[in-house]
Amino acid sequence: MNEKKDIIKSIVVLTAICLIVSGLLAVVNSFTAPVSAANAAVREETARSELIADADEFTAIEADLPDNVLNAYAAYRSGEIIGYVFTAKSSGFGGDIQVMAAIGADGKIISVKTLDVSTETPTLGGKTANSDYTGQYAGQDISLSGVDAISGATITSNAYRNCILSSFEAFSQITGEVLE
Repeated sequence: MNEKKDIIKSIVVLTAICLIVSGLLAVVNSFTAPVSAANAAVREETARSELIADADEFTAIEADLPDNVLNAYAAYRSGEIIGYVFTAKSSGFGGDIQVMAAIGADGKIISVKTLDVSTETPTLGGKTANSDYTGQYAGQDISLSGVDAISGATITSNAYRNCILSSFEAFSQITGEVLE
């Protein structure tokens, strides 16, 4: 009988500890979540500025975008649109990856930036964050004919390519241009 009381007492104590710790984590999250969101917004704004350095303003585009395109921005210089920046996600080998692509008003890629490949193997899929890989997208049209996959990281390379193709799809929807 004493053994049953000890087991029940242990269960009650462990449950209370779990509830207290969960409550404390929720409180800490309520303080840190806005800071994390603000930091993410600054990182994205900085990335947009890196992709189209000569833009003096970026404006969010409210449009019906493809499912895996997270957001779209028009880049302006002296009041004229000089390009668009899209953030897209796709499923890689280990999880979702996020890519930001800048497409000029002419329908060609200005540059791309890997935002998140943290779920991928650093020595394989993680190479998509290297400039050797991202640099080959510059100047490409929707055919992406000059882009090579990373050997041994085909799934991640295909996910990256899907992010870029989704960005082109969003570009077509926004501009009304049919890209071939």
